[in-house]
This record gives sequence, structure tokens and C-alpha cells, in this order.
Amino acid sequence: MGDFEYHDRIIGPLFSSNSSDLYALSKSELWWSSHFEYLKEHGYMMRPRYRPGWKPSFKPGILAALYSEDGQTILHPYVMDALRISDSYMVAIKRVKVSTGEENIANFFSNQEHNTNPRNRCIRVLEVLPVPGNDDEKIIVMPWLRKVMDPRFRTIGEAVQFFQEIIQYHPIKPKKRHNWSGRALHHSRTRCPPTYFLIDFGQSRMYNPSQPRPSEYALKSGGYTPPEGDADISCDPFATDVYILGTMIRTSFLDGDSNSYKPGVHGFEFLRPLVNDMIADDPSSRPAMTEVSSRFSDLVRKLPWWKLRSRAVQKDEFFATPFRAVYHLFWTASMMLLLKPAIPSPKPLH
Repeated sequence: MGDFEYHDRIIGPLFSSNSSDLYALSKSELWWSSHFEYLKEHGYMMRPRYRPGWKPSFKPGILAALYSEDGQTILHPYVMDALRISDSYMVAIKRVKVSTGEENIANFFSNQEHNTNPRNRCIRVLEVLPVPGNDDEKIIVMPWLRKVMDPRFRTIGEAVQFFQEIIQYHPIKPKKRHNWSGRALHHSRTRCPPTYFLIDFGQSRMYNPSQPRPSEYALKSGGYTPPEGDADISCDPFATDVYILGTMIRTSFLDGDSNSYKPGVHGFEFLRPLVNDMIADDPSSRPAMTEVSSRFSDLVRKLPWWKLRSRAVQKDEFFATPFRAVYHLFWTASMMLLLKPAIPSPKPLH
């Protein structure tokens, strides 16, 4: 289920605008703008675009809006960026429906007991706010994150670290505070190892480990529907999770997906047998996540150092490849001199 499709079904169709003014706030933006003072009172400052009475600071023209802070719209109608006034920490403010249970699941992984668990890699909830005059919705405040594929993975080892954290659950930590002025700088993942978060629990379920896990009907996730979803049959939901993870690796790295503008990346064929088993049509034939973790670790142990440090070349890259390959040799030498491991190792949070 896509982001807007989910929003329309769960929250309501808000993001369309009837205004003929190209720079006017959309309906979803108007909702956030109407809550500007409320959020400010609770310590969160949205961008000038959403302040009451806002007028564009830029002159008419598409390019002018693109290069102006208050010309940037929101990417998702139910998620807003803001700064925590007390320390300028950048946060994501999400509007959720109480009936989905997302607030409860997110808070479950953020409570004192689970917050100190080094295997917990779910996004931390900083605060939950009520929506004035609406008991059916809540506002969840979380750290603002960067997309996992931005910037691109530079080496095979950097992607291996990402797979490890997704499969084996490594520690997590929040992002640094944000400065809106100037260009955003970043280092390679090898030089400054990141950590990865699981987010969005609107379609998640909680199960009692002491009781048998019930079968569930699969939902579309990440733009893909598992075979059991197409067949409209129920199955073990954990088997569906394995399929979705395998599909992500296949479409983002192994094969790519032209419909989602994913070219794929060279150098990950060593994962093909494991991924093929993860995306088997029969849910009962898919390996459990414990087996996926074990097999993945065995595959990684067999990779030579030069393979891990080799470039993760996009499959749509052609003319620049020789030049980037030469530069990569010098860059790799500098990372080795700095004693940076081939598989980045982030510092633990706790």
C-alpha cells in the first residue's frame, strides 16, 4: 500500500487542493498550519511556510520555489518536519489514527524496558500529543531520519552492514540535529557508520509469545504484494515479513525495479540463493528469520576483504565508471590508513 493510499484509507483524503494558486498550501498542509500554535506551545517549531499568515518569500517561478526554504512542501501528507525549540533538534511529527494501534506499538518499543535493549532498533517516540478536538487521532513526535538509500551505498561492505542490522537487529541511535542553512554535508558510511531504524507501525501487530501465532492476510508493503496476498489466503505473518525483506533486497540491489526507478547494484549475487528462498511463493517454504540470519552470516564470512571494499556500482552507471573506479582506489587506501573496517561498525547507543 502506497503512502498516499494508506493516508486516504486510514486518515482521510487531505492532500488535494482546489486552489489555482501554484504556491498555495494544500489541504494537508493547511491542517498542519492550523496546528502551528498548538505545536509551538508544546515546544516544536514548524518551518515559516506553515506559520499563520505566511506569504512566499520567493518571486513567482518554479525554480525560485525550489531554492527557497518556504517553497518546500511536505512529502507525505501525514508527516511534518519541525525543530524542537529547546535544542534545535530536528523531529518528525506524524499524525496517526488511534484505531490502527500505531501509537501503542511505537510506545511499546520506546518504554524504559525496551529502550535499553541493544537489539531494539525501532524508532524512539519522543512524545505523544493529543489532537485538539479529535479523540480519534494522535500526534507522535520522533527523531527525523534520512532515507536509507540516500546517499547511495559506496561499497559492498556498507550494504552488508545495512543487511546485518535489518536481519540481526543491531543497536540504534538518533540522528544529529539539523541546520537548515547551506548545503547538507555527509561522509561515507565507511567513515561515519550510521545506524538503521524500523519505522511506521500502522499495519503492525503484536503477538503473545506464549500463545500460537494466528494466521493473517497479507497486505501490500513497499509497493509489493506477497503471493499469499494475491491469492487472498492467510498464513504465518512472519513468513510474509521474510518475503517483504527478500523482495526489498531483490528490487533494491539484485535486480532493480524499473517501475520504482531502482536500477539495481552490481556485486550482490552471493545473496541470490538466500533471497530466492526468502521470496518463495509458498510461505511455508520460506526460511524463518533465525535461519536467514545464520545463512547470511555464513555468506558474509566467506567474502574476501577486497570484495567488501569494492565499489557498489549502480547498474545504470556507464560513462563515469572508469573515473570513479580510479578515485575509489585512492579513497579505499585512505580508509584503510584510517583503520576503518570494510563492514562499518557503528558505536552502540547503550
